[in-house]
Amino acid sequence: MSQEFDVPILAAHSESSRTIWAIGGGKGGTGKSFVAANLGILLAQEGEDVVLIDADLGGPNLHTFLGMKETRVDLGHFLTNRITSLKDAAIPTPFERLHLVKGTESVLFTANLNYFKKLKLIRHIKTFESKRVIIDIGTGSAYNCVDFFLLSNPGILVINPEPTSIENAYYFLKSCIIRLLKMYINHYQIQDLVKKVSEQIQDTSKSIYSFLSEVISQDKYYADLLFSALKNFKPRLIINKAVDERDELLGQSIINVVQKYLVIELNYLGAIPMDERVPHSLKNLYPYICKHDKTEVAHSLRSIAEKLVNSKRSPSLF
Repeated sequence: MSQEFDVPILAAHSESSRTIWAIGGGKGGTGKSFVAANLGILLAQEGEDVVLIDADLGGPNLHTFLGMKETRVDLGHFLTNRITSLKDAAIPTPFERLHLVKGTESVLFTANLNYFKKLKLIRHIKTFESKRVIIDIGTGSAYNCVDFFLLSNPGILVINPEPTSIENAYYFLKSCIIRLLKMYINHYQIQDLVKKVSEQIQDTSKSIYSFLSEVISQDKYYADLLFSALKNFKPRLIINKAVDERDELLGQSIINVVQKYLVIELNYLGAIPMDERVPHSLKNLYPYICKHDKTEVAHSLRSIAEKLVNSKRSPSLF
């Protein structure tokens, strides 16, 4: 059996009010780093201690959205054991109460983080005492991206109102669900289902609903166990770069499709409108929210932050 599933990574979260939010996009260019950076700033401005972690292991750029350049220490120093604690890589930002673990491009093959380094990184992420930990994860459906998303409570999916972004987000969520089901199957040693889940991975046209229906027909006890795993997986959705009202209403349509075919509850946080000042702020190395705090984008970000803070924490998945 693959070593990827020998140890459940989804250990119970602390019962404190601390939250870990992982922000993913399924594909590049959706604006997940923009959302992560500006949410971090807004929460810090409200007096909360926040740690931003750039876990985009293929192309980290979260520091750029904060107006920061090179730093003396980054995630690479932790991954190569030059520092022993991830907390030592959390550096101050220009914003009070906001710290950043900068991503690294200096370590070869970081994107292909091995299993044990990933477990170590996840373990250290959980040790931060800050009330809010926001992880900017990579794109695609590799195990690293999926596992960081499953670590959070909840994971936040940022997509654009375009077919490729929506399709990639759907398959990303499906990958998360298959990963979660595999972990449960191995954790509870339900060997009869291992082959069925493997077949599910190969058949991308098959929905999670149809797979679970097959399990129900054979063993209702196992089906109930897997349904309980999915019941606690409640990611959030943000539509970024919305152009018109139709784009803003797209969120509910996606929620309906996900509920029907993937059998999970996807909660809609809202839409962020398109604004040409966003790329301009990135080009000129200043955080958008600092100079454009009265815009529709700023209003949307504040609304999303408020919903996240006031929402009920997702329970631990294990």
